[in-house]
Amino acid sequence: MYLKDLAVLLLAVANSACVANDGDGVPTDTNPPAPPASLSAYFASPETICSNPAVILCEDFETDDQSSWSDYRNDGFAVSSNAAVNGTRSMEQEYSLGQVSAGWLGWFFGDHPHGGARAGESFEQIYFRWYHKFQDGWPALYPPKMARVRSHYVDCAWCFAWVEHFWVRQVGTGHSDPVSLIAAPDGTTYSDSERWLGSVSMDLEFADHEGEWVALEMRVQLNTPGQSDGRLTYWADGRLVLDRQNLNLRGAYGATTINVAMIDTYWNDGSPAAGLRRWYDNVVVSTEPVGCAAPTIEKSALSGQVAWEIEVAVDVPARTPVWSSGRIAGTDNEITLSDETGTFASGHSCITPGDALVVRARHQNAGGWSEWTEWLLLWQP
Repeated sequence: MYLKDLAVLLLAVANSACVANDGDGVPTDTNPPAPPASLSAYFASPETICSNPAVILCEDFETDDQSSWSDYRNDGFAVSSNAAVNGTRSMEQEYSLGQVSAGWLGWFFGDHPHGGARAGESFEQIYFRWYHKFQDGWPALYPPKMARVRSHYVDCAWCFAWVEHFWVRQVGTGHSDPVSLIAAPDGTTYSDSERWLGSVSMDLEFADHEGEWVALEMRVQLNTPGQSDGRLTYWADGRLVLDRQNLNLRGAYGATTINVAMIDTYWNDGSPAAGLRRWYDNVVVSTEPVGCAAPTIEKSALSGQVAWEIEVAVDVPARTPVWSSGRIAGTDNEITLSDETGTFASGHSCITPGDALVVRARHQNAGGWSEWTEWLLLWQP
C-alpha cells in the first residue's frame, strides 16, 4: 500500500530501560534507554518546497481546483483517488481501446500572452518536476507523450516560438526532442516551418518500474538571443540522465521567454487495451532545482534525550543503508530526509514512495545509546 496520509504508524518492540533515581523518584538516566517505541513516516502535503519564493507553481491535485489550469483536455484525464505521492489524490488517465487523443494539462505563467502564474515576469530558465507512474502489468508498448515546456509567441497567442518535448518511446528509454519555429537560428521571425534540433535518448531503465512513482525533472535554459548556449537537462529520481548543451532554441527571438509547462497522455498509435491507467502527481515549476519530494520520519519522544539517529535501507537481506542521518544532537524527534540533513549512499539521491524501504532508529541519553529498533517497513510498493 502506498503512503497517502499524514503518517503510517510502525510499532517497534521496546524493552524496558533500567534507570536509577535520586530517592525522590526522579530519573537520573544512568543507564541507556530502551529503543524508540514507534516510528512514523509521511510525505508532507503540500510539499515544503511550495513555500519557496523560487517556485512558480505547485499542483498536487488534492483540492481539484482547476482555476490555475490554463489548457486542459479531459478525454479520461481527471483527478482520482486511486494513487497519490502524498495526500490522497493525483491526476489519472484511463485509456479506452484504441484511444489516441488522450488528455493533457498545461499551466501558463510569466510573459504568456494569456497571463497565468507570476504574470508579466520573464523566465530564461526553469526547473519542471513531476511524479509519474504506470500501472502494474503495463504492456510493452508505451504512450510516447509525457511532458513539454514551450514559449507561446507574443503576436500569436496559440503559436509557439519553440517547444521541448519529453517522449517515452520504449521501455526504459526517454527522449529529449526540441523544435524551434523561429525562421532561422539568428532570426526573430516566427515561421510555419519547424527546425528540429535532434532527438537524444536517455536511459531510464533504473527508474522504469511498473506500479512505482518516478520523479522526473527537466531544466530548460534558453540560449542568449542569436547564440547557441541553451541547455536541456534531465533527472530521474534525482539522478542526472541527460545534459544537452550548446543549443539554439529561440534564435534571436526574445519577446517571450519560457511560459508554458504541460503534462500529456496522447498515444500516437492508440491504446492496445481498455482500462490502462497512468498517473501524474506533485507538479512543481521553479527557477531553482526542485529534486524529489522528501519524506519525513518521526520517532517517539525520549525524556532526557541528548541525541538520536536514523538509517533507511532497501528491504533486502543485506539492509545496506541508502540514507543515514548520523548523530543528531538535541531533543528533536523528526527529520526530513535530504542531502542537508544526512548522507545518501552512492547511487542514491532521493527517496520515493515506490521504493520498498525499511527504517531503524536509536536514541541516546546521559547513560548512553539505546539498541537499534528492528528494521521496520515504511511502505510497500
